Amino acid sequence: MTPRIGLVGVGEAGAAIAAGLHDEHGLSVVGYDARGHEDAVRERAAGAGVTLVDDLRQLCADTDVLLCLASAKVAVAIAEQAAPHLRRGQVYADLNSASPEVKRTVGRIVAGGAAYVDGAVMAAVPPQRHRVPMLLSGDGAARLAELLTPLGMRLEVLGGEPGQASAVKMFRSLLVKGLEALLLECAVGAGAYGATERVLSSMNGTLPTEDWRRLAGYLLERTVVHGTRRAEELRQVARTLEDAGVDPMLAEAGARRLQWFVDLDLGTDLDPKDYEGVLGAVRKAGF
Repeated sequence: MTPRIGLVGVGEAGAAIAAGLHDEHGLSVVGYDARGHEDAVRERAAGAGVTLVDDLRQLCADTDVLLCLASAKVAVAIAEQAAPHLRRGQVYADLNSASPEVKRTVGRIVAGGAAYVDGAVMAAVPPQRHRVPMLLSGDGAARLAELLTPLGMRLEVLGGEPGQASAVKMFRSLLVKGLEALLLECAVGAGAYGATERVLSSMNGTLPTEDWRRLAGYLLERTVVHGTRRAEELRQVARTLEDAGVDPMLAEAGARRLQWFVDLDLGTDLDPKDYEGVLGAVRKAGF
């Protein structure tokens, strides 16, 4: 049986998922948005085949699966509002980009009502719509995958504990958004010296970015062997930025992080090529 799907938050991501389900499978998703029926919400809902309802009570009554895509800031509040109206047999999936602790809190709130899913959306939604890859964890993860995979949704179950999926999402975001911030600081600073184009072209073929596990080993090996020198080099980068009138936020933070690693004094018997062993030693040191 095709589940009745409810959507909390008719924003760009939610509407794109609903539109994919509507266009490919003829499903009319039921939606609720805290902004009410303002023009932007109504237009987005109409374009995605979403039938709007007035409150969460009605949304819970009319659906088997609830997908929450409002925002991390209101995830807990929405769960608190929905919890009294949830029933056994339903699945409540929080797909917001939130921390593992927020996801665990939401799971505790809905416990006793619906089965719970901590969901992590792992790519931009609009291009792939309902087929965007997602990671799932929580006691309802397997059930959600069973219900929605036949509809073309790409769902991977990691385990039964809330927080597992969101942890992958958060630390992937640290890499992606951290690189965005790093590129911004680099380009602004280099631009002050007329060096941006040369810096970027010099990176071609420098790093093995086609395999990030290999890249992790490549970079950590240098940190193990040359951490002190590399931390000092970043301090010099910070001075260069300051001389150009640019606040060296990331250069200084990077120097502190590398110096932190050096100060752990993990010993000389580590194999620098074994990044998992290096990280294991860091954890053993209490971090």
